[in-house]
Amino acid sequence: MALVAALVVTAILGTNSHFRRVQLLQEFQAFVRGAAGTTALALDGDEISAIRAPNDDRSPAFEKARNVIDHSREVNRLAENEMYILRPLSLTRPFETEFVVMLQKKTFIGSRYTIPSANRAQFLEAWKTKSPTSSEAYEDENGRWISGYAPILNRAGEPVAILEADARISRFLDRQRAELWLALAIGGGAFLIAMIPGLLLARSITSGLNKLSAGIRRFQAGEHDVQVQVSTGDELQHLGSVFNEMIISLGEKLALLPYVSRFTAEAVRRSRDDPQWLAGMEQEVIVLFADLRGFTSWCETREASFLVRELNRLLAVQADAVVSAGGDVDKFIGDAVMAVFLGGEDSAGKVFACAQQLIIALRREIEAEGWSLAIGVGIHRGSAVVGSIGSNTRRDFTAIGHTVNLASRLCDRAGKWQILVSEPFYEILGTETQAVFERTEPMEFKHVAQAVATFRHTVAVGETVGPVPLQPA
Repeated sequence: MALVAALVVTAILGTNSHFRRVQLLQEFQAFVRGAAGTTALALDGDEISAIRAPNDDRSPAFEKARNVIDHSREVNRLAENEMYILRPLSLTRPFETEFVVMLQKKTFIGSRYTIPSANRAQFLEAWKTKSPTSSEAYEDENGRWISGYAPILNRAGEPVAILEADARISRFLDRQRAELWLALAIGGGAFLIAMIPGLLLARSITSGLNKLSAGIRRFQAGEHDVQVQVSTGDELQHLGSVFNEMIISLGEKLALLPYVSRFTAEAVRRSRDDPQWLAGMEQEVIVLFADLRGFTSWCETREASFLVRELNRLLAVQADAVVSAGGDVDKFIGDAVMAVFLGGEDSAGKVFACAQQLIIALRREIEAEGWSLAIGVGIHRGSAVVGSIGSNTRRDFTAIGHTVNLASRLCDRAGKWQILVSEPFYEILGTETQAVFERTEPMEFKHVAQAVATFRHTVAVGETVGPVPLQPA
């Protein structure tokens, strides 16, 4: 009987050790991914871009970045050679990188480093998705590691470098070994004190922990409404109840994400470093309005469920075009879309291509259904006040001012399948793009003192969007 019980205890400990090994690997991956991600958020991509030469190690940008990394290293208990910044040498071979910021006393800015082949997929994923990633366990000439990668973004939201955080596998193995010895001691003691009650208790704890572990993995896999049932009648059952309440709360918050614009999410992220960032500032923007023509009369004979479903489909087509062009859907106003693009002159060609793509894609959907609808687009460039607008209970992070109002009025005047733009926007387009526009008679707008010079382009049937032309010098 004792032999059977000992075998059962050994099997339980072995099973728990296996699952714990897998769980510890996931925890270490989450650790390096989190360490890299939180550190990258605290770094200024534009300042990192300015670090190029070896003597830049005395620049304020280098010292600031180094202090941020050093603080993160201490918090995460990493060695000074386990956290650093890399920059791809080219977009064609992003795995060939150079060091930008490091913590060693003797710096080596510009020294080359090739990403291990086992980690290149994760490195490239972090660069393309702008989100932290982590590697599997791998080995190089310096030992065995798990690495985390996180992109460092500039003010335009584009990656300029990668923050890498490494953790030696020895930590993982030491922790697993310590936990295994602890489990053996506890299991042996429980076996000696009360063999049967100890076995029953271990079985109950293992079952509850496995349920919680499985629930966490299901949540990580995207099942955001997962619930676990732990009926042990002890603290583990209370932990299961707390876990369920936490999942419900997280699910409610995740459900709100589609209602928040990317512009707003980025503003909240930046406000963590600078609380005044949400207060409002004047920025150079390009504002695009797109509005369906004939929608009011079209929806009179449609059922509400059909109307909402199809309108969402048409709005999704427009939103996809805006996001693909690097813009942000600021808001939906009934059947209209307001989009904001930052970057001024560098974004003009992309915005026009976005407007073309938006009309072409929407026309394809509308004509396939045989609906009597069309769309018009208005675009204007200028200064706008960008900030958090509203009350303490309901706020929006948006752009307001004359630029937004004029873009909306241009959209109102645009005909079916037309793009109507203001002169300030037209002037920064490439000469090839300007050639597709025709000048209109100056237009009078409400609350605008002088007539506005405008230019019009009607998107023809079968028109395609070519490569974005260069802006004029």
